[in-house]
Amino acid sequence: MLERASPAANTQFPAASRPAAGLSQASSYPVASLSERRRAAFVDAGLLLFSYGGMLALFTVLGGRIGFNRVDLGVAGATFALFYAQYFALFTVFGGSTPGMMLRGLRVVSFDGGVPTSRQMGWRSLGYLISAGVCFLGFIWALWDDDQLCWQDRISQTYLTPNEEIRAS
Repeated sequence: MLERASPAANTQFPAASRPAAGLSQASSYPVASLSERRRAAFVDAGLLLFSYGGMLALFTVLGGRIGFNRVDLGVAGATFALFYAQYFALFTVFGGSTPGMMLRGLRVVSFDGGVPTSRQMGWRSLGYLISAGVCFLGFIWALWDDDQLCWQDRISQTYLTPNEEIRAS
């Protein structure tokens, strides 16, 4: 867990505008609200399920069979995990944000308020996998975190902020 950098960081902020741990109010953007991040997650989940459904439909059209035995369900789960990993890795590392984040007007920034490095985005992508891999506990963690940050935020030392906050600065 990161230490707070200055006494200014100990000031109480509303939940949606509280800066991330380790940042002073003057050098950081507010953390995006949980409701905005949840809406972005629903958009991403919808796109992910739609693309996975399209892959399964293509598989069956081309002659594949999907059964409900243990092996088929294991293969389906493994391919979904690969889709999940590719979705977040490609959009996070190469695009800087997922389509859900873009549609909801959210942007990833580093704890110092700057543009995240490629290494930080790679760690963020790995953080998404870890957060989901433990029954989504890493995402739910934001409900208890003082700064409302998820595991991928802490792992990568980045967080989501509204785009209009960046434009206003």
